[in-house]
Amino acid sequence: MGFQKQDEVTLDEFLEEANKNLSPSGFDFVCRAYEVAEKAHREQKRLSGQPYIIHPINVAYIILTDLAADENMIAAGLLHDVVEDTNYTREDMIRDFGEDVTNLVSGVTKVSQIKNHSKEFIMLENIRRFVIASIEDPRVVLIKLADKTHNMRTIFFQPEEKQKRIAQEVFSVYAPLAGRLGVYKLKSELEDLAFQVLYPEEYQNIKQMVSEKKSERDARIQEIKEKVDEWLRAEGIEARVEGRAKHFYSIYKKIIEKEKKLDEIFDLRAIRIITQTVSDCYNIMGIIHQHMHSLPNRIKDYISTPKSNGYRSLHTTVFGFDGKPIEIQIRTEEMNRIAEHGIAAHWGYKEGKKNLIENKMLARWRERFKQLQENTDPKIFVDDLQQELTDEEVFVFSPRGDMFEFPKGATVLDFAFRIHTDVGLHAKSAKVNGKVVPLRTILNTGDQIEITTDKNSKPSPLWIRFLKTSSARQKVRQYFRKQQEEDSKEISIISSLSTNPISKIHVPPTNKPKKSKKNTLQDLKTTPSIIVGGEKDILARIAKCCSPLPGDDIVGFITKGRGVTVHKKDCEQIKKIPDTFRRISVRWMNAAQPIPVEIEIRSYDRPKIYAEIVSAISGTDTNILEAGATTNLQGIVIAKFKIQIEHHDQLQEIIDNIKSIPNVISVEKTKIDYSVLSNS
Repeated sequence: MGFQKQDEVTLDEFLEEANKNLSPSGFDFVCRAYEVAEKAHREQKRLSGQPYIIHPINVAYIILTDLAADENMIAAGLLHDVVEDTNYTREDMIRDFGEDVTNLVSGVTKVSQIKNHSKEFIMLENIRRFVIASIEDPRVVLIKLADKTHNMRTIFFQPEEKQKRIAQEVFSVYAPLAGRLGVYKLKSELEDLAFQVLYPEEYQNIKQMVSEKKSERDARIQEIKEKVDEWLRAEGIEARVEGRAKHFYSIYKKIIEKEKKLDEIFDLRAIRIITQTVSDCYNIMGIIHQHMHSLPNRIKDYISTPKSNGYRSLHTTVFGFDGKPIEIQIRTEEMNRIAEHGIAAHWGYKEGKKNLIENKMLARWRERFKQLQENTDPKIFVDDLQQELTDEEVFVFSPRGDMFEFPKGATVLDFAFRIHTDVGLHAKSAKVNGKVVPLRTILNTGDQIEITTDKNSKPSPLWIRFLKTSSARQKVRQYFRKQQEEDSKEISIISSLSTNPISKIHVPPTNKPKKSKKNTLQDLKTTPSIIVGGEKDILARIAKCCSPLPGDDIVGFITKGRGVTVHKKDCEQIKKIPDTFRRISVRWMNAAQPIPVEIEIRSYDRPKIYAEIVSAISGTDTNILEAGATTNLQGIVIAKFKIQIEHHDQLQEIIDNIKSIPNVISVEKTKIDYSVLSNS
């Protein structure tokens, strides 16, 4: 596969670096941890044939150098596998190294035995457990990232299938976690190593393209560095100017996502300017712009508006002396330290005082991920985790001008839930920058959002699909769990009554009676989609007079000899029936089957009108089963669609979207095919 083999650190190199960076007592503590780890792993070998202790040494070296961590984290790196893989116990570790080191090791220790579950379940459960441990102490994630980085450096000794599985985990969980904590050095390396495993051909192509023009690119960067040095000295500003390498996966992603050629990637050539004060940062940007032309819309100020992981810097893209763009990053030493090592690298107190910036970001980490703890299902947990781990963010504003940050892809509804749970649960409509938009509308930086609520508006199960933030999804799940509990209580009360109306329901023979042409009911056999009085095996019929869809509030009415008919609660026909005793509790099951619904749209003919109608439907993630359109002699387009509807909110959103299209005259629901709800 042509892997780039990584040099491994020796014991002497590790001890030399530790002695240089730790106090004498800290160095002694780390040496004791090494001795215990070496003895515990003495009989073990890695797949490479090397002594196993090479792995903990390299993990500890990454923690020491790339994360600038203290002796407890370094010791935990050396000891992270001894409890899991040897006879050395947790009690032994508490005795020898204390509670703090032991808790760090416990946080990264995999679950050794989970019976009767698949490999995928065990992998997801291990991710869930160590992420939950990291909510209390983010150092757990940093140790896990160091462990995963060294494993990825030596992954070519694993079978190919396992290489791909591990690399996919890195792409979807570990590299994004590094980004969320601001450990960009490890994030970039993990992405490049996973890229090399999953896309070896593309990796080699990018590597070759970059190397072909490396000398030319380096010469241009050196020229700019010298000029910038000269300009800053003339203004009396102290700063150091560095070149910055672009990582292969980042290049590949921009080529694919933005359909660009290698020479068109703005930050392939980049320099970083590190100075002393915030005011120097802004002065330097002004000096750069005096001498070089900046590209419009390519200035980013992460100093006044930091990323949630604590990253702060000024970014600008300018034209170099050869007319090609070059990205320039400007930051202070403190900003650079956080950007290099991440927000949790300097845990707790520093020189007797809390580092306010870092601890503020750690508080955000806890707040953002605490909601995840409520998900005990590992798959749901990891799905929600991946949604939270985007490295890109948007900043939006309330009508009062308060600023909120969201992961890229968050929606107007995510904003509603951030304001307050009740605002989200009863959100009816929204305005973005004064324009009415659907609740699923994606937020962009600078948007001003206004939410309109209605106490009669209720959540839709479909919201889970487009909500981006785990906290909002969790609140929707909690709402439906509560509704289900209330339904169960109601059903329990009904079932306990001595005059149980269910016992009075007569279920007709299995052979279908002939339908009358005047029949106003849609017959259903026993359906998994509607539960009657807590029972799944009661014949249910959907009333044509109101044609309820999953998500509508419904009520059952016992029909003598014909089972139960199901109406909307606000159906005019059911209101006319005085016999309340014959009413019965019915509800949709959560996993209702999609129902084919036919709609007809009439509009004045104009170019692209049909395409806009199709887009209005597909934009709600709705499956179109059939579609067609004709134009009559009066120039009216008649478009007919058969679509799959899972919830009445989905149909209403489609109708609203289509009605908002200019020249649309009407949208009507013409037919609902309930036959899919039958078990037959």
